[in-house]
Amino acid sequence: MLLRFQVTNHASLLEEQDLSLVAADRHPERAEFPSPSGSEFAVPVVAVYGTNASGKSNVIDSIGWMRSAVLSSFRRWDPSGGVPRRPFALGHDAAGRPSSFAVDFVVGGVHHQFGFSVDDERVTEEWLYYYPEGRQRRLYERGADDTVTFGRWLTGRRKLIAELLRPNSLYLSVAAAQGHDQLGEVFRWFRSGLRMATDHDFSQRLDHTIGLCLEGRDGQEAQPVLDLLRYADLGVSGLEIQDWDENVREDHQRITQALREALGDKVRIQGDAKHRVRVEHRTAEGVFPLDLAYESSGTRTWIGLIGPVITTLAGGGVLCVDELDARLHPYLVDALVGMFQSPEINGRGAQLVFSTHEAALLGRNVRTELFRDQVWFTEKDPRTLATGLFPLTDFSVRASADNLERRYLGGRYGAVPHLDDDLLREVAVAFRHEGGREAGKAAEADEGRAPGAA
Repeated sequence: MLLRFQVTNHASLLEEQDLSLVAADRHPERAEFPSPSGSEFAVPVVAVYGTNASGKSNVIDSIGWMRSAVLSSFRRWDPSGGVPRRPFALGHDAAGRPSSFAVDFVVGGVHHQFGFSVDDERVTEEWLYYYPEGRQRRLYERGADDTVTFGRWLTGRRKLIAELLRPNSLYLSVAAAQGHDQLGEVFRWFRSGLRMATDHDFSQRLDHTIGLCLEGRDGQEAQPVLDLLRYADLGVSGLEIQDWDENVREDHQRITQALREALGDKVRIQGDAKHRVRVEHRTAEGVFPLDLAYESSGTRTWIGLIGPVITTLAGGGVLCVDELDARLHPYLVDALVGMFQSPEINGRGAQLVFSTHEAALLGRNVRTELFRDQVWFTEKDPRTLATGLFPLTDFSVRASADNLERRYLGGRYGAVPHLDDDLLREVAVAFRHEGGREAGKAAEADEGRAPGAA
């Protein structure tokens, strides 16, 4: 499970920002998970609110970037291509400052701390500690000159791995590629225990859902997928899954390769799904399948989420979703959050971290109640346009009396847009003037038209 995340100089997150999943209060009606020391409890859900362009999606993206660096820095990054980071782009000499990422998490029943810093060319710092029996023990520390200092608790071929280290690859990534057992467990947490759901990875998430269906064709494993499909009241009775025609697959691969060669990293190309999916609809006249492309964006979104949701709830781990409310009805968002919040459903330590605009989740007309230590806000500094991340626990909240939804929309906690009505009036004046000019042009054109020409 995830306890804390920290980021500096990524996208709009210029200064150090901290996101905590440690419970500030105990609530028996929600799933809560004790840390190995027993002194802290982790919450099952965290929601990040903010205006458009306030940086809430960048909070999710920064977690995803850290995960990608762990999984890809050794195997996929160009050895001579530096570090593909995203520093703050609006001044303040951010390009010359390192970007840093750090995480507190629990894997194998033991608390770990992992982090690193990078600039455009290399990893400038990296560290990994763990806390067996509650005491900090160093596994390794890496300096700017790629010198790695090992703690005596790190076993295995640690020096051989250090010899394979590149300036722009993480030691953890190299260790996993070399099959290091002890560090491989930490690597697998990033690969399988930390999952992302954004617009850029829909095809992978769809494949995840389809994979669960295919695994369950001869058993019951597919039933939760079908149950959640029907639960959403989308008019869906099942999924028809077929392999793509080989000619179609080859054509798609050729087009994709041509785009990559022509545009390079200037365009993001979404990977193709491994199977053709048609959605079955049952009517009084029978079952009729429709290609997934013809379904509503909400139906596609829900199908793409089912796989990661089921896997996370069944096995534990963290699911990070950008704009959970996008394309989904508020009742469905409420139900999904409720699955993670429920002690009856979520017994494996699963956690959901998501960004959203859905203020109804803070109100009293929902089945799932988010408590004050589960709500975070993003707001941009008007001078620097850098994002600040802060929790609702910074404010005095009376759980029994305060309507969080009304107070949030009323601006009591910030993180809401400041709409300038004077600008709307100027727009209205401009429209009136533009309308007058257009009417004048039309009149002049009518006057110049020949008699009888209609």
